[in-house]
Parts: sequence; C-alpha cells; structure tokens
Amino acid sequence: MTTHPIEQPTVVVADDSPVMRRIVGSVLEKAGYHVVLAEDGVDAVQACMRTLPDAVVLDVQMPRLSGYVAARVLKDDWRTAEVPVLFLTSLSAASDRYWAAQAGATRFLTKDFEAPELESAVAAALEAAVLARGGRSAVKADPVELTDDDVLARVADLLDRKLFEASVTADVAAIATEVWGFEETVAAVLETLGRVVDCDLVGVLLLEESTTYIGVQAPASLAHHDAFVASVCDAAAQAVGPDFDRAGVASRVADPSHQLGTAGGFEVDADEPMATFLSMPLRAGGRTLGLLAMSSATPHAFGESALATLRLVAGPAAVVIAHARLAGTPVS
Repeated sequence: MTTHPIEQPTVVVADDSPVMRRIVGSVLEKAGYHVVLAEDGVDAVQACMRTLPDAVVLDVQMPRLSGYVAARVLKDDWRTAEVPVLFLTSLSAASDRYWAAQAGATRFLTKDFEAPELESAVAAALEAAVLARGGRSAVKADPVELTDDDVLARVADLLDRKLFEASVTADVAAIATEVWGFEETVAAVLETLGRVVDCDLVGVLLLEESTTYIGVQAPASLAHHDAFVASVCDAAAQAVGPDFDRAGVASRVADPSHQLGTAGGFEVDADEPMATFLSMPLRAGGRTLGLLAMSSATPHAFGESALATLRLVAGPAAVVIAHARLAGTPVS
C-alpha cells in the first residue's frame, strides 16, 4: 500500500441512464476530476474496487444492484469503507434520505441539481474525508478485480450477516415483552448470548446489585468459574475505577444441566483453567450498568465474530435489563 496526495481526484459515477452519466461526468470533468463511469450497481462496485476512487456518486434505482446496496457493499470493505458516497437520484422522500444515511451516504442530491451544487457537494465530501483522516494523505490499497459473481457473493454475505444481527437484536429486545421478573430477564439475556457465541461461561456483573449473574453453557471446572468471576471483577474495576468494591460482589449461578464441576455424572478436571476471556461494558441512558462477559477453556476461543456479537448484544441487553430493574425490585 502507498500513500499519496490527491492531485486529480477520481470519482466513480454510476447511473443506468446514459444521458445522466454524460451530464454528471461532464460536470465533474470540467471541475477537474477524473471520472470513471459505471452503468449499474454491480458495475459501480467493480469500478470502485478497480480504481479505488476518492468519491463515488450513485443513482439509487439501478439494475442488478441498487445504489443503496452498492453503497453498503463498499462500506463493508476496508479498501473503500472511507470513500465518500453521494447519492444523486430522482427520489426525494424522507424515507429515501434516511435509508441513504443508513447506507453510509455523505450527501443526498436530487436530479434537478445545478452544476455548482454537484461540484460543491463533491468538493465538500472530499474535504470532509481529508479532515476525518486528520489531514493525512489517503492510503491506497492494491486494486481488486471482481467478477459479477464476486460482487453478488459479497451482497449475499452482507445480507446474511445483517439478517443475523437483526435477528439477535430482535431476540434480545423481545425479552422485555416475553419475560417477567428482573433475574428472569437477566437469565434470558445470558441464555440468548450463550446461543449465539460458543462459550463455557457467560455472565453479567450489575454494579447497582453488586452481583455477577453467571450462566453455565458447557462443562466447566470450579477453578474456571473462580477465575471467570475474578476476571469479571478486574474488568469492572478498570471500567468503574477505584470506587469499585470487588470484595462486596456476590455471585449467582444458573446451571440447570449441572455442568459446573460435574457433567454427565463425571467430575470436570479441577485443574482445567479459563483460557480465554472477553468482556464488554453494559451502558444504557449514558450510565454504565455493569458489563457482559464470557469465557472458555479453549485458547483463542473468541475471534472478531464473537466480539462483534457482544457489541451487538450489549446495547439492547442494557436497555432490557434497565427496564426490568425499573419494573420491579430485584431479588437480593
């Protein structure tokens, strides 16, 4: 990879209308940009990966791949994640502007634009990108040639991950309407997290209750449990500071299958250690409620996927637990 200053910025322009491509391309070329034209969303993704532009202008309604989906694919790849995306479309409803922002758009322009408006929008997007980098030159990766199938495979992968994220978030949010009782709510949150990430122990330390609630997901030794509780307290102390009283933290364990210490009638190796630990602050309403944590006896058990899932669950879990706390007094 190399870094270099922008001398003649490259802008990819994607529109299925040959007339609009010529008009937009001509405006930007006269403004001093090197323009690469694309005929639809798939072509736009391919052009961006091939040229690694400084900005991209997308129509929304295009064959094969809409501008919204193309933008999401570009934002999902580290090579093009920071490239400013501008939508230039005949759509103008508030819902269209909202969805454009959700897709990562920097600006949203309608096709009744004047040339100076488009020039100004692209220039502002490029300037904002430079400021976001702290004034540093852009880092350019090696170009990538993608086939049509490559692009569609990326779309399918992105769709699958987004559906997974939406499903997990919905499952956690649904706890608020399906489960009654504070500790039952906490247990349901832990059960949901244990279903989407492979772990031995999963827990939540709640500061106001000064209690660590632990769900046992797989056979685990008592030594593993003790190390997990100690690590949870260490992480909480780092998050809260010197006011955290780890000596006063109680522990409550949910182990319906009797997997802690013994499993299936056999004693779990008492020396089996906790090899991997992962935690995430639990915040709601601007306050730190505690933290979520999980552990495993397997070394390097949690990769980027587990961290991403924990981040995904932490927000809605905090809200659900906070609401359950308001709804009733927790059992101590």
